[in-house]
Parts: sequence; structure tokens; C-alpha cells
Amino acid sequence: MNERRLAQPRLVPAVLLACLFSLTALHTAPAIAEEQGAGQILIKNVRIFDGTEAKLSAATDVLIVGNKIEQISETAAGSADPNGNVIDGARRILMPGLIESHAHLTWAAVPMADLQHSLPGYEQVVATAQAEKMLMRGVTSVRDMGGPVFGLKRAIDEGIVPGPRIYPSGTFVSQTSGHGGFRQQNDQHAQFGGQRFAMERKGHTRIVDGVPLVLAAVRLSTTSRSGKASSVRPKCQENGKLRRIILIGLRRPGRVNRGFRATVAL
Repeated sequence: MNERRLAQPRLVPAVLLACLFSLTALHTAPAIAEEQGAGQILIKNVRIFDGTEAKLSAATDVLIVGNKIEQISETAAGSADPNGNVIDGARRILMPGLIESHAHLTWAAVPMADLQHSLPGYEQVVATAQAEKMLMRGVTSVRDMGGPVFGLKRAIDEGIVPGPRIYPSGTFVSQTSGHGGFRQQNDQHAQFGGQRFAMERKGHTRIVDGVPLVLAAVRLSTTSRSGKASSVRPKCQENGKLRRIILIGLRRPGRVNRGFRATVAL
């Protein structure tokens, strides 16, 4: 087997990536990833934090086949392919990959003021670099709460660039001056002689007012974020018809209650 020892701090998060205790149950990897990950990795001599016990395990081995953990035991090496890769954990701690439940990869490293005028290609390059940094910090899954990340998700799924699994929400659907209303002071409203502002033109957000436009926008998008009861209910109903998971960004207690009532009324 090809054996190497974890001597550099940069390689330590790679061990976190390999341990997908919780993620294998949450997500079926794409077929391309399955084909590329058909080999074996044996991680030797690690102490495991599994997220359920308050103490670490004794030194043990972990055998990974493809994208799944096949065995965790002191005898896992006996089942390993002699031509597979071996990582000596040197008694370091192995833990499940972390899940970031609220992220905006497209916005993570680009200031909001820059997003008003930056090029989409630049934004995607920055998001790609940020995705790799998140992975190296041990974050193996991300729930992206809004923004154009479908291209980045595909590139990661196909193994083109490194990064966590992305569960995308897509373009914001918001009313005027709502949570996705990033129109600047000098931007005239599109309904009153102006044009769609930059972040709307680039697919970060979509501003709609009134039930018919809300329904049309939801059919085009995979996320819904709004605080008005008049627009939350049709969003929930339409997402229910399309069998989609709905994401509603609500901040104040009254709006949260209306959001719950809208979802219960499906």
C-alpha cells in the first residue's frame, strides 16, 4: 500500500474530509464521483470523535471504499486492498465532516458593495477559492441560502475543483425593499422607469411584487425568501405543488408565525 504520514498541518483537514459518518446517510454522491472514488483509503492510528460520545475512541483504523466508510476497527487493515492508499493519522483526532447550515458562497469573500459592480466571472472564481478553504477547514457540506452557485456545485460534484457538497437554494425571490432588495439609492425601480439593478441582472436575486409575479418567479427558482404573508403563502403552495423544499427568510416573530401558518396550510 502507498503509505504516508500526516506531517503537515495542511493535511489534517483532509482526514476530516475522508470521514463522512453523517454525510453518507444524507446525500447520494453523483455517479461521476462514484466512478472516480472506486479506490480504497485506509486511515490508520486515529482517535475518533463520532459526535455522540463525550470521549475519544482508542487508537483505531478506518477503511474507506469509494465514498463510503466500510469498516472502523483495529483490524480494518486486514480487509484493505494492498494497492490502496494508507494515511498514518499519528494518533490525531478523526471526526465527521462539519455541515455549514447557512452560507452564501458567492458572497463569502466579495464585499456586498463590490457585488454591485463586479463581474460574474470574478465572483465565481472567488467563490471557488472560498469553497476549497471551507473544505480544508473540515466543512464537507454546505446549505447555500441564496445566490448563483449551481455552476460551482456542478464543478465540485464532477471533481473539477475541490469543495464541499453544496445544497443550493438559487436566486432569492423577494418583494421590493425585502430581504433580497439590494437596490442602491441611485437605482431607479424597474417598475418606475429604471432597470433591474446589478445583483438582480446577475441572478443573485429576483424582485417581484404581487401574487402572479411571485408564482412565476418561484417556478423559475428553487428558493423563496420573503416576509409578507401575502407572498409567503403562494410561494409555499407553489413549492408544494412542485415538490420542492422551501426556504423562507423571516426575522421578526410576527413574520415567523405567518411563515409557519403558510407552510402548515399547504
